[in-house]
Amino acid sequence: MDIRIDTPQEHFKFRVVGIVEHNNKYLVVKIADNNFYCLPGGHAEIGEDTETAIKREMQEELGYPIKIKRLAGIAQNLFKGKDDKNFHEFSYYYIVEAENKKDVNPNDYEIIENDKGELKKLVFKWLTIDEFRSVDFRPTFAKQMLTQNKLLHVINKYEKDVKIEELTFVK
Repeated sequence: MDIRIDTPQEHFKFRVVGIVEHNNKYLVVKIADNNFYCLPGGHAEIGEDTETAIKREMQEELGYPIKIKRLAGIAQNLFKGKDDKNFHEFSYYYIVEAENKKDVNPNDYEIIENDKGELKKLVFKWLTIDEFRSVDFRPTFAKQMLTQNKLLHVINKYEKDVKIEELTFVK
């Protein structure tokens, strides 16, 4: 069961996100009838750790097993969705790669995903860092996680108040 809570005015979700890089391009996805791109991923499930969740989600969406290179960031993202509904999202961003690089489809492509009985059209596109400026990509702070070699913590409040800090560990 997905970790999510819905009320008439608000929606909470716990999401895992995969950052997939291939030939200096990053994989983004447009989901169903959204008019913007985001990084691929999905809901963590109750009782599932985030590493297991990202491996499951990437297998479901990409069609091949991945391995985790490292955790790139943790984000709290508050935003307005369709019908002016408030969203509160906790996300773990992982840099991942295919277990077998031959499995990666280097072309833009579409699939129909069966997400717990709901069929969703997913449109995948590969973008260079410069090409991110030419598409509507959300959340905008996620672009910083693509090329940073640091663990980031983000609190994004409706794109008006964005706090990004590098996490360092003190012994």
